[in-house]
Amino acid sequence: MWGSLQKVFNLGQIALKLRSLKHNLIASNIANVDTPGYRRQDIPFEKVMQSYLNQEKMLTTTHPKHRPFRTRDLRELLLTYQPKDLGTPNNVSVEEEMTAMVENQLLYEATVQALVKELERLKEIITEGGR
Repeated sequence: MWGSLQKVFNLGQIALKLRSLKHNLIASNIANVDTPGYRRQDIPFEKVMQSYLNQEKMLTTTHPKHRPFRTRDLRELLLTYQPKDLGTPNNVSVEEEMTAMVENQLLYEATVQALVKELERLKEIITEGGR
């Protein structure tokens, strides 16, 4: 039981960190809209989350002499998805960035609400189990 809840909370924590980082990048893009030579930055949220989830399915050790599998932390995953082509300078559209910011904020709030629901579920399990 706790193992599955712990996975949900870890996943929520990573999702909230990524959403927060994405928000900061979008804000930076908007702030630098008129900066000569500035190139738009972004985090491919879905790809990074998929990589994080795929790590969970990797090999597990079954013998003490097996070499343990080292999971990559969030920073390493983000570096994997740094764009090779930064695009043309001054490729920031304020309208697109504002839309991306609103979408990102809504998804952040949805993630928080999902975690709140999990906590409510855990509280209900604890209180009902005591009866």
